[in-house]
Amino acid sequence: MKDALVMGGTEFVSKAIAKYLISLGYTVDIFTRGRREVDYEGIREHLQGDRHSVEELQRELGDRSYNYIFDITAYTKEDVAKLVKVVKRDNLKRYLFCSSGAVYLPHKGVSSEDFPRGRNPHWGSYGLDKALAEDYLFDLYHQEGFPITIFRPTYIYGEGNNLYREAYFFDRIREGLAIPIPAGEQEVQFVYIGDLVKSFVSGAISEDALGKAYNLTNDRAITWKKLLTTAMEVVGKEVELVEVDKATRKEFDLVSKNFFPFRNITFLLSITRLKEDNLYIPKTTLKQGLSRAYQWYLKDNNNDFNHSMDKIDFILTKHKTI
Repeated sequence: MKDALVMGGTEFVSKAIAKYLISLGYTVDIFTRGRREVDYEGIREHLQGDRHSVEELQRELGDRSYNYIFDITAYTKEDVAKLVKVVKRDNLKRYLFCSSGAVYLPHKGVSSEDFPRGRNPHWGSYGLDKALAEDYLFDLYHQEGFPITIFRPTYIYGEGNNLYREAYFFDRIREGLAIPIPAGEQEVQFVYIGDLVKSFVSGAISEDALGKAYNLTNDRAITWKKLLTTAMEVVGKEVELVEVDKATRKEFDLVSKNFFPFRNITFLLSITRLKEDNLYIPKTTLKQGLSRAYQWYLKDNNNDFNHSMDKIDFILTKHKTI
């Protein structure tokens, strides 16, 4: 029997993992706050509660035992500690924690898993909180043998993305609207959601992955221009890309998140360890992944996105007046 608990299960990553586990024949429970309906079939039980409450976790999970726990909704050490306090360990084979590449200190090169972690000003408390959660889990593994595997993804994209990223590009391209992008040759990496779920499950069942952390990404580095030109190829329409240089950003006190859905930093991770331990290697090309994301966007996207890009029109207006 392969019993799995997915913390989450109704949004992007957690939903994709739950659906993939079901397709593989796992018996799957999901745990959410109950604010969204489950729009797919195959789960055994939809457990509902506040994961920040030990009492509610105990009520829903205290009598249950799982072989695999995929913790997608934990952001802090406290989130993890409360869940670990409640879960039974008798049949637990692996606890998978979704961390982030944001745990690393600022670095313009390629970060391996051994690169120093801590507070990165580009990511704020998000990366530090994930790193502290990792430290807590590593301590549990070394002191008590708690069976962990940690993944640190780069930017995740694909069908079901609830962040206004590729959908933002598709919106503007379809409407023929110019897109402001940060000037420069910063390089980043992306991981397609369909690859991510396969890597997670391969880590869950690999003895080599026990007690380890893995960077997770397609290892091809791309620029913002490459990202946008590929999106335009997928949509079949070209729009103007307006580069916003550093001087302009400084003059008008702008940061990239005011007009662009990504941080304007080089964000590159090594996946050598993933390869050495024979876990699933992301292989979906950017065009393949964006094409699938676009088909989802056309069919199922509900356009219900929140974002902080409040200077798009301001920048484009300034661009026209120069």
